[in-house]
Amino acid sequence: MTETERELTKRWVDTWAKAAPELQKVRDADIRAADTASMIETCAALFCDAVKNFPPKPTSGLLEQQRWFMKLAPHE
Repeated sequence: MTETERELTKRWVDTWAKAAPELQKVRDADIRAADTASMIETCAALFCDAVKNFPPKPTSGLLEQQRWFMKLAPHE
């Protein structure tokens, strides 16, 4: 690393260190303002809709994956 790169890196780190308290305040405010109950309801509705429109397959796909691996494995 050159001296110029080292100095730029140090300035970058110092800039983030100075910004950290303000960024934390913004993050804290966002968390306090979040409507968690509403988000849970929304996610639950989306999940139910996804299950209705794309029902789970009868298997996990693990057996199919193992068949692919066997095809790809070197055979002696």
